[in-house]
Amino acid sequence: MTPPSTDDPTRERGPDEAFCRDCGAVIDARAEICPECGVRQRDPPKSSVDSALDDLFEGGNPFVAAVLSAVFPGLGQLYNRELERGLVFAVGFIVATASVMVLIGFLLAPAVWLYAVYDAYTRAELRAEELQRESGRDRETEISVSEAAGDEAAGDGGIDDEETDDGREE
Repeated sequence: MTPPSTDDPTRERGPDEAFCRDCGAVIDARAEICPECGVRQRDPPKSSVDSALDDLFEGGNPFVAAVLSAVFPGLGQLYNRELERGLVFAVGFIVATASVMVLIGFLLAPAVWLYAVYDAYTRAELRAEELQRESGRDRETEISVSEAAGDEAAGDGGIDDEETDDGREE
């Protein structure tokens, strides 16, 4: 008698197993690459540097937004993914700088520059709060789904106190 083959298409998958998305072989659910066909099943794990860079470029970091706007007004707004605001600040700064010839630019250009830094910082704080709320909602959904699954499993096998009460007085 031969042992069951993992290539058997009629074989059921176990709780910690999955089907390869290319060849259909039963593989470990945590496998990154199918041992049968060599097709990648999911992305390789990210390093901490990759996740830090993703967080940095995602927007919502007030310090980075303020520094970018300090370099050139409007860059912090672009970092916050607010194209229109960024363009308004950039054009406003350019116009204010050009008006130096009329002497009003000596006050207007620094005012636009400082307000752009302030605006980038405050808008990035708002974006960071929004991203935290969204990730909190996602986490709450995952928790409630897992709790619901746990409640169903616990409710099926448990015995209620009312069922064991036989009405005797002691």
